[in-house]
Amino acid sequence: MSIDINLTIEDMVKEKKLSYMDAILEYAQNIDGEIEEVAKLLNKSIKDKLELEAQKLHMMKQTSKLPL
Repeated sequence: MSIDINLTIEDMVKEKKLSYMDAILEYAQNIDGEIEEVAKLLNKSIKDKLELEAQKLHMMKQTSKLPL
């Protein structure tokens, strides 16, 4: 049986109302894994959401955005 890490993290965000950062950290802790190894397995969608979260928290420099 294969577990899709990306779906698991998305479920954690929705069900537990966690941020993506917190969900990824909790997932890594639950499997006794290294955060660097978990990060390698994340898809682009989750990485983009994580980047947006970090920008909103002023943890990363904001990139240019088109006004929508």
